[in-house]
Amino acid sequence: MRDVARFALDQAATATGGAFNLAAPTGRETMGGLLDACLHTTGSTGELRWVTADFLAGHGVRQWTELPLWRTAPGAWAVDATAAHTAGLHCRPLSTTVADTWNWLRAGGRAVEHPRWQDHGIGRLKEAALLATCPSV
Repeated sequence: MRDVARFALDQAATATGGAFNLAAPTGRETMGGLLDACLHTTGSTGELRWVTADFLAGHGVRQWTELPLWRTAPGAWAVDATAAHTAGLHCRPLSTTVADTWNWLRAGGRAVEHPRWQDHGIGRLKEAALLATCPSV
């Protein structure tokens, strides 16, 4: 958010206007990179288990709500942010954002409460069942 805020303020100061898609450069970050950064930053000994989209769909895992950031619709992640980068958007590495967020949480930061909070994430029993049957990819 700091990068977005800085970009918005810079754009307001230049008064050039325009609409922009805001995203890190395509291909710079991956889900694996995000999860590795989370494990490393928190000192977790968690084990990543990779499965196919077909496996998840076949077991009724709901996209986006049960598994955050998982979308398979064509074009779902096709965001062209070239104009924003040309206009000066700079995105910190994802590992920096993970570390900053972890430090904020450890200092007492809390997520904003939301009425649909309970609708997000895979329940422990469903996760255990998935892990017990998932093949290695």
